[in-house]
Amino acid sequence: MAQAKDLYEILGVSRDATDDEIKKAFRQKARQYHPDNKETGNEETFKGVNQAYEILSDPQKRTIYDQYGMNGFRGAGGTEFDFGFGDLSDIFSQFFGQTRAHRTTTGPERGTDIRYELVIEFLEAINGCTKQAVTQPLEECAICKGTGAKPGSKLKDCRSCNGLGEVRMVSESFFGQVTQIGTCPSCNGSGKIVEQACSECNGKGQKRIKKTIDVKIPCGVDDGARLRWGGKGDAGRKGGPPGDLYVIINVKEHEVFKRDGMDIIIEHKISFAQAALGGHIKVPTTDGEKSLSIPAGVQTGTVLRMPGLGVPKLNNPARRGDELVEITVETPTKLSAEERKIFEKLAEVQQGKKKGFFP
Repeated sequence: MAQAKDLYEILGVSRDATDDEIKKAFRQKARQYHPDNKETGNEETFKGVNQAYEILSDPQKRTIYDQYGMNGFRGAGGTEFDFGFGDLSDIFSQFFGQTRAHRTTTGPERGTDIRYELVIEFLEAINGCTKQAVTQPLEECAICKGTGAKPGSKLKDCRSCNGLGEVRMVSESFFGQVTQIGTCPSCNGSGKIVEQACSECNGKGQKRIKKTIDVKIPCGVDDGARLRWGGKGDAGRKGGPPGDLYVIINVKEHEVFKRDGMDIIIEHKISFAQAALGGHIKVPTTDGEKSLSIPAGVQTGTVLRMPGLGVPKLNNPARRGDELVEITVETPTKLSAEERKIFEKLAEVQQGKKKGFFP
């Protein structure tokens, strides 16, 4: 069996990477391998990137991985188990051979949340927009009404768990041998299986249905923002509520504008004459070209502020940041004959203003 690829290698970070470095690397990889990316998209690689981030972004999971690798998440025979991870104290409370029981779920089960990566343009993030998200949530099968059985057929006791709905598994953990009682995978904890499976959903009771959802992106949304749409995830089971849809926003970089919180930063070049004389210039903003007053004698590196032309505050668009214009004074490299005469005259005037050391 091929050895699993190192999670740090998948994200392209070192083992001592900070949380911010891991998050940044995940965003870059997610954009690169997202299935919607026609050039570099790869569904399997994208799933691997998501799995790596899910583990390395959680301090408890990362600690287990750093010490035991993926074996820390595997049971006997190399089978992967979902230990919950959030309840790590429960693992530490069970030592060397003690049984850790998982209660079988027999009541209504909430549907799974769906995570959807959405790439938008810089100006779409600033001004807001409506995009379409194509998802495939699990829906209750319309033929069997969620039972998984062919209409008219009966249910019988599950052979894997003898109708109990749960199975025992003995695994080797980092504390020794642990007996786990988990939900039976054959009947999903119901204790029953169908005699004849529904042909529409293959006996699962649910089926993935392609849906197109209009996603309204509020103005001022930032890169990495997570937007929630309640009830748009997978359908629940046994009368349980559906999960939610979480849309993760990835904002493309802009060739002119850069964002710093609620401020927008641009670099703008002006001529030597404009810098010396001052005046008004036209500069790009997210609201179109605007006039900016340049003080006489402005130097390279000077930052001029344009109030109220920055990023709208999320959920309060009436409040906006500023646009910061960083000035660069261009020194001419080629001069026409007329320009040379003007600069030579200027040099004479400036030379005349200088006083020597001796009278």
